Amino acid sequence: MAAQKWRTEDWVAVYLGFLIIILTLAAFSGGFVNLKNVNSSFRWTTDGQIGARAAGWNAALDGVVKDAEGKGDKGKEVAARAGELKAALQKADRKAIEKSAGDLSKAGGKNTVAGTLGGEIRGHAAATAGTKVLTWSNLSKVVAIGIVWLVVATLGMWLIGGKVAAGFLIGFPVVFGLAWLARFLAGNGLFVEYGVEYVIFALVLGLLISNTVGVPAWLKPAVQTEFYIKTGLVILGTALLLLEILQYGALGILQAIIVVFVVWYFCFWLAKKLRVDDDFAAMLSSSVAICGVSAAIATCGAIHVTRGSCRTSPRWC
Repeated sequence: MAAQKWRTEDWVAVYLGFLIIILTLAAFSGGFVNLKNVNSSFRWTTDGQIGARAAGWNAALDGVVKDAEGKGDKGKEVAARAGELKAALQKADRKAIEKSAGDLSKAGGKNTVAGTLGGEIRGHAAATAGTKVLTWSNLSKVVAIGIVWLVVATLGMWLIGGKVAAGFLIGFPVVFGLAWLARFLAGNGLFVEYGVEYVIFALVLGLLISNTVGVPAWLKPAVQTEFYIKTGLVILGTALLLLEILQYGALGILQAIIVVFVVWYFCFWLAKKLRVDDDFAAMLSSSVAICGVSAAIATCGAIHVTRGSCRTSPRWC
């Protein structure tokens, strides 16, 4: 039994997470793969959505022009670029809107109203589903990532169980396709603007399937939700830690640790006051203090609670 402890789902997720990180760093530092070319696009905005926002953008541009004219010669370029963008919005020409918005963003500069507004409008104008998202050059990147994840997930299933079910190989592309669909829906300009994350759409799709047609038997071997989240959590945790160290330094790390500890212990204390058992209280505290569902699932594995309790915890987050 002791010899198999290293092949548990938790440990395999750690192995695969670090394997992906090491291979990515090796490919990037060695120049074998340009990671920028692997990044796929999900952002898209319809012509109707741009038309609906045009009036609000024109009003904001009037304010930019007025402010720029008040600065005299220094604001002439910004005022001119804002005027060009207003003309492009009136013609409803997406190419012209994209170019004029880019010019305004460049003229306005960073951390200015004009620059921010220009960048926002340019982002919407450039995001066309037909030429940015649903092209083979973009979809081929998605397919490549899917193949890589299929290999990684298959390796994980083999390490955990000693074999890989045929149903897993058949169902994984479908699960990956549903994940892509959630990202695609969340990439619409309306949802991007309101900050609606792809996780919401993944949840809605899952609820829709499970409460209508149900999860088919042939798909169930590939629905390894906890394993996928645990592996992703290792990668995400490492990336966030390195990013925070580079951006905030030692004081930023110290602040993050203090905040996590204070929030975690307060939530645990509150849960105990509400007569929640220790295991469930630990999962709830981790989900609130750290990173939601992912932290709850990771805590579930660390304290060895039942899967039923672990699956209940995210509903409280």
